[in-house]
Amino acid sequence: MKFNEDSRVKIPTILHLMRLGYNYLSLKDPALKRDESTNIFTDIFHTSIKQINPALSDTKARQCFDEVSLCLENEDLGKAFYEKLTNKSGTRLIDFENFDNNTFNFEREARRV
Repeated sequence: MKFNEDSRVKIPTILHLMRLGYNYLSLKDPALKRDESTNIFTDIFHTSIKQINPALSDTKARQCFDEVSLCLENEDLGKAFYEKLTNKSGTRLIDFENFDNNTFNFEREARRV
């Protein structure tokens, strides 16, 4: 058997994440809309953010996405994004009270040819 990064690292990690309840998303799925600058699947973001914050309007959900995008552009090693992610007041990105209300997804990195 040939051992490489896929067999030793990627595939075991994918299997482990799926056992933990994460959902695998394929970059080849045409139904998934991904923002290239942030690598965020926009439809999933909007659905999830509204599930966590039921009173959130579509406009506020888009505004939240824009705020997250700006945080990701900061050159602060992720500090602004971390603060937004763990913020428990205002629009929440993670539901710490009802953890099952969150959605966890992952994708496999694209192969470079």
